[in-house]
Amino acid sequence: MTTSSDGLFTEWCRIGRERDDADPLKAVTDAFFRPRPTLYFDGNSLGPLSRPARDAVRRTLKQWEELAVSGWSEGNPSWFERERWLSARLAPLVGARPSELSLGGSTTQQLHQLLATFYRPTGRRTVVLVDMGAFPTDRYAAESHVSWHGLDPASSLRTIGPDDAGFLDPDAICQAFTDDVAVALLPSVVYTTGERLPMRQITEAARDAGVFLIWDLCHSAGLVPHRLHDDGVEAAVFCTYKYLNGGPGSPAAVFVHDRHHPVTPGLWGWWGSDPAVQFQMAPEFVPAADASGLQLGTPSMLAMAPLEGSLDLFEQVGIEAVFRRSQELTAFLLEAFHALVEPYGMTLATPEHPERRGGHVGLRHPEALAISRALKQDGVTPDFRMPDIIRLCPAPFLTRSLDIVRALWRLRVILREERYRTHLTDDSPVW
Repeated sequence: MTTSSDGLFTEWCRIGRERDDADPLKAVTDAFFRPRPTLYFDGNSLGPLSRPARDAVRRTLKQWEELAVSGWSEGNPSWFERERWLSARLAPLVGARPSELSLGGSTTQQLHQLLATFYRPTGRRTVVLVDMGAFPTDRYAAESHVSWHGLDPASSLRTIGPDDAGFLDPDAICQAFTDDVAVALLPSVVYTTGERLPMRQITEAARDAGVFLIWDLCHSAGLVPHRLHDDGVEAAVFCTYKYLNGGPGSPAAVFVHDRHHPVTPGLWGWWGSDPAVQFQMAPEFVPAADASGLQLGTPSMLAMAPLEGSLDLFEQVGIEAVFRRSQELTAFLLEAFHALVEPYGMTLATPEHPERRGGHVGLRHPEALAISRALKQDGVTPDFRMPDIIRLCPAPFLTRSLDIVRALWRLRVILREERYRTHLTDDSPVW
């Protein structure tokens, strides 16, 4: 790849190196393994592996090797208590009290549990409101519960679409909380565009309208310093394998504000039992009074282990520092995009105001899929979302400013020389 045409690349590399030299989180960045290829911009789909996370997995394997079933009582901490221990460590990152948070299963499972617990259509209030561009699992879950109650999704599943600029309008969302809406399910950060919604404003509007609002925090947990308890959020779900770097298949979390405690779960499972009576093995289900009552099956010790190590790093630097670095990196990405890439036909799909963007940037182009494949061939790992968005995520713990320069320069060359055209008929997987 030729980069010497006008010295522009050299100048941007100099800027990137200066920023990296001044990075206060450099030591933490060095704690992460760099995936191959090294220009990794898909941390909003799967966060990278850190050395502490790898070491935590090895410790758990060693306990399994040496203790076998005795790990449930003799592990450090015991396997029986490990989920609560991890939930208590995770709670400060999202502004929750330990009793309000629980880990286990997948995001879809946790969402089904919340809907089974809190969606109780009565009278006029039968509607579940979701955004038109919701991640598929959110819409699937919502529609399944509408149907489960014998209602017609055509009338009881309602969507709210983007405005002319392609973004969700917070005021329009608040106006959609009409008196026939029972439950709303909304993303803190829209997974395609990276738009970040004003959660407190929307939460207050939903509560005033009598709507039970569930937040999907999958693209903000571990990135945004949430204040779930203090902001009065009713309930939320989020995965831990994106910004929390918990590894593929790491457990999802569910949050339920303690004003709803004790929780009577809609779906019952033995692991959600009150620990005081759990091993009595009685036929009657007595749920735990807090969010752990929503548990269903036994948590996986191996799936939780990387999160244990990842939380060591969060506790070392603090969620505010992580978010600050993310905002600095996305701002630099936007600056470089306008200077290097925009002249070659790509447009921005993400709000530029820092209060309205999350941790990734969406770029639009009619041939985004082919461009994404060309980037991968050129050593950059982006993310494609139908129909025309490439997502670039500078992972807060991993990405350097120089990485951004190199990735966007390669994108510039691909567009300028139309290298993506060789991929127009490519039928390889989108991943």
